[in-house]
Amino acid sequence: MNQYLKRSRALLLGFTLAAASFTGYGSTQTVTAEETSAAESTVYRTLDEIKESGTINIGVFSDKSPFGYVDENGEYQGYDVYFGNRIGEDLDVEINYVSTEAANRIEYLQTGKVDIILANFTVTEERAQEVDFALPYMNVALGVVSPDSAVITSLDEIANDDEVIVISGTTAETYLAKNYSDIKLQKYDAYAEAKTAFENGSGVAWVNDNTEVIAFAIENPGYTVGIPVLGGADTIAPAVTQGNETLLNWLNDEIVALADEDFFHADYEATLLDIYGEAYEDTLVVEGGVVAEAADTEETAAETETIENKGIITVAASPTPHAEILAQAAEILAGQGWTLEVTEFEDYVQPNLVVESGDIDANYVEHIPYLDNFNEENGTHLTAVAGIHYEPFGIYPGTKSDLSELSDGDVIAVPNDTTNEARALLLLQDNGIIKLKDGADLLATVQDIEENPYNIDFQELEAAQVSRVKDEVAFVVPNGNYALEAGFSVGHDAIAYEATDSVAAQTYVNVLVVEEGNENNEGILALAEVLKSDEIKQYIIDTYDGAVVPFED
Repeated sequence: MNQYLKRSRALLLGFTLAAASFTGYGSTQTVTAEETSAAESTVYRTLDEIKESGTINIGVFSDKSPFGYVDENGEYQGYDVYFGNRIGEDLDVEINYVSTEAANRIEYLQTGKVDIILANFTVTEERAQEVDFALPYMNVALGVVSPDSAVITSLDEIANDDEVIVISGTTAETYLAKNYSDIKLQKYDAYAEAKTAFENGSGVAWVNDNTEVIAFAIENPGYTVGIPVLGGADTIAPAVTQGNETLLNWLNDEIVALADEDFFHADYEATLLDIYGEAYEDTLVVEGGVVAEAADTEETAAETETIENKGIITVAASPTPHAEILAQAAEILAGQGWTLEVTEFEDYVQPNLVVESGDIDANYVEHIPYLDNFNEENGTHLTAVAGIHYEPFGIYPGTKSDLSELSDGDVIAVPNDTTNEARALLLLQDNGIIKLKDGADLLATVQDIEENPYNIDFQELEAAQVSRVKDEVAFVVPNGNYALEAGFSVGHDAIAYEATDSVAAQTYVNVLVVEEGNENNEGILALAEVLKSDEIKQYIIDTYDGAVVPFED
């Protein structure tokens, strides 16, 4: 591929001239004799030449999740890469991502190895002497992370013999060398090397961009960001080779235009939200190249609190809505220092067994009647910690769309476990389809049907299978979460459903469950509090269209 690489060359016009003009890619500059050597080594491609070639070379990190990294499929991912993909799309060119380290970002631009650097490149006066920065797209400051056993909250706590880990070529190295020259630095060329050294205890602390140390502490229990903001606030921006005005101007126009669609907020939500949560979004994201006023930045810095890593909470959950609700809770818990790990299950049995065995801390899949019945039948020792929500049972159409269409011998699918089958049968009784024996109530089975005027054939299935046979039976009466998975809405699709004040709805509240003795575990109490919070209640109301209802004690 023709890279259209050209070298800017000085034209000496005479022995008496102290400066001369030179031409490179249609741009004219004036350089002194002393600058001629540096100018001769500068290489870049103009915007038109990049478009003509059909490919743009973008330097990104390959080992710095979540900003720039290579995933298990060998694909580049991350916040910077998300932006890089959009650049390629809007230029209508292919993207060649080039793996870079912090120390060689400037070199890669000056030698023409890349056209743009998108590698967490903090804007500094020193760097601006060597490259041209476009408008910023992210705020950043330095931060300090250290082990929980010896949290560093001030650089004054670092002893003379202690060593601090930094990455060569970063603002952390420059800042410490300039302002804390007495602190011994361990320097590493690559992020992965610095991370490994820190985890191995080679240094008492690691100083890096605060976005990176916060992410590290969240993902690695046992570490705390004791200094979330060190020094002043900075910004991260794309960089191009100095003098490449056509590409620089295009980038600036692109960043301004993308603000109309809140592009970098979308970038954050796609790549950073799972790690940092909603609390950091407006603090970190810069739209349209416009940075908050200094007063706002100072206020944000003052409000930033140290995030103490408290540990990991593991939960077994049904995919819908339980795991979805837990994903919202995880964001809130992250701000409190907790990492929530959710394992999804398609049944109700395994979630109880893994909690009973101690493999997982809690589950969020079931209601109290099911839990009580499971304990009785299996000899387990599980207990409910908090009631979170209930899911009104509904009768949904299968091959027929109205109960008036019922005919002799029709098939209706119901769950086959005791408590959920009883709930389905009670709803069918409330709608005049069957009559149960007196006293059957919450333990009713098909054996308790006293009157069946339509000679309904009840197909008893494992709960997850009920909604999946809707094309084979007249009606289905699935659990609320499985109705959601099938795309049913209580408000729009149910032919009939439990009233919110019914005994069944109140009885079948879905609960957070732990093994007996773990009810007062700090992490469990934190999780229960978040799941009962106003934020989670509003999420449930806004998301599930009445199919899931927050439970009020």
